[in-house]
Amino acid sequence: MVESGLSWVQRAADAAIEHATRRGDGRTIVCASGVSPSGPIHLGNLREVMTAHFVAEEIRSRGRDAVHLHSWDDYDRFRKVPAGLDESLAEYVGRPLAAVPDPDGVHDSYASRFIAEFSASLDRLGVRMREVRQSEQYPAGVYNAAIRQAMDRRGDVFDILASFQTEGRHDQPVEQRRAAYYPFKPYCQVCGKDFTTVTGYAGTVVEYRCRFGHTGSMSLADGERISGKLVWKVDWPMRWVHEGVDFESAGEDHHAPSSSVASGTVLIREIYGGTVPHSFPYSFVGLAGGSSKMSGSAGGAAIPATALDVLEPAIVRWLYVRRLPSQSFTIDLSPRAVQRLYDEWDQFGERAAVGESGVDAHLHEVCVRTSAGEIEHARLPVSFRLLSSAADLTQANTDQIERLVRLHLDKPDAAPGHDALLADLEPRLTCAINYATKLLTPQERTTVRTEFNQDAWNDLDEQTRAGVHLLDQHLADDWTLDGLTTLVYGVPKQLRGLPLDTPPTPELKKAQRSFFAALYRLLCSRDTGPRLPTLLLSIGQQRVHTLLGGAPTTG
Repeated sequence: MVESGLSWVQRAADAAIEHATRRGDGRTIVCASGVSPSGPIHLGNLREVMTAHFVAEEIRSRGRDAVHLHSWDDYDRFRKVPAGLDESLAEYVGRPLAAVPDPDGVHDSYASRFIAEFSASLDRLGVRMREVRQSEQYPAGVYNAAIRQAMDRRGDVFDILASFQTEGRHDQPVEQRRAAYYPFKPYCQVCGKDFTTVTGYAGTVVEYRCRFGHTGSMSLADGERISGKLVWKVDWPMRWVHEGVDFESAGEDHHAPSSSVASGTVLIREIYGGTVPHSFPYSFVGLAGGSSKMSGSAGGAAIPATALDVLEPAIVRWLYVRRLPSQSFTIDLSPRAVQRLYDEWDQFGERAAVGESGVDAHLHEVCVRTSAGEIEHARLPVSFRLLSSAADLTQANTDQIERLVRLHLDKPDAAPGHDALLADLEPRLTCAINYATKLLTPQERTTVRTEFNQDAWNDLDEQTRAGVHLLDQHLADDWTLDGLTTLVYGVPKQLRGLPLDTPPTPELKKAQRSFFAALYRLLCSRDTGPRLPTLLLSIGQQRVHTLLGGAPTTG
């Protein structure tokens, strides 16, 4: 991730600034992104947006004027009904996404529904963009002049695109296809769908016919409202020039040798007289347990709000900035993976704080702060394992969670008051509660017993029973998280006549795991659970004594 002491964000900003300098018109540096709201906008799409956001923020941090320009491609056609949505939407296939109704009737369109959902998450992630909706731009005639350029040179456009196509894929001869080719696709002015064929173009007027028997025409003159758009591979380079884009990344499929970036590089130069912006491919983001490539038109894709339920916004930013864009990665929201991710984030913060690496310090700053202000992250980063276990064990009772946190702190008396302490734990506290109440299955939730488990006790051997008694007798010696940690790990050592500072060996670890399983069975009738010191603190001394000390003193 590191080259010449710079992060990938800093290097991309360098390239965007260089592109703007070559352009030489003194305009604001433009970093672009775009998403088609064809369904739930997932964590894979988020990489498109976050990449442009990070680069624009880096340019601003250097005192340069930069904008993150985001296109909502809601004038794209509605291709199919995503899994999980009402099949009655199939009647709108072929219409612009912005002309499909919201299935729930809340928003003004299908597109607006998913834009609103995604935008709410972007707001929490600190992403501020200048947003453009193509469903407003195209019909208003904003691009009419650029559309005419492509239409006037439709033969050249065809030749450029054909040069990137694989031979032998078409039934018709190339001359016949070239004669019939137009880079503009009308939406029928009667049925509103794009099942249309352009039949002629003269002056500024496009004529077309529709699969359903309709015919029509429209003028591409300046200021005229239209119904239709350029085909994708022409639309993209046209907007690069229209918007003055200096940087825009794209998925690795768009960067394939014969795909849209390659053809766009030629089209922007030959048709529009522009220069292709700096770009690089980003790899796809997968979801653990699902497809390695998430598709917005597929059901079950994880949206950013799902991750933000259990991850601090700063951590979600970290997921996207810590790897090179060319590296694919998987987001795992399983319980153990979430806990491990918090451990890694806290360790990363500690490294950044002591300045072990200039890149670490830079990337941590990117995660927790933008030019618009701070990103949500816990000011008091108490272990997420502690918070999530406490939320599980207390049924999300914040008063009890606060008590456990105070027991955990080195100087509990110096901690802020009740409300201030809870505020300092946010948003990690809410994430921990969501983890316990939404992410854990009923089978994974912890239920503490109310009475001594005689059956579990009967199954224990004499040495384990002796260890339970020893633990119970010394609970009050140091009723803190550190003290109980030393105790639960130390009892198996004492049973073997070993000093407490004995380093772990494979044999000792096995004995400790066996002892822990016995304690879990006595406390919550299962073989595993939250970390034992946290579990003991949450239960309280008296109740622990009841569940462990209720054992008979002899076998």
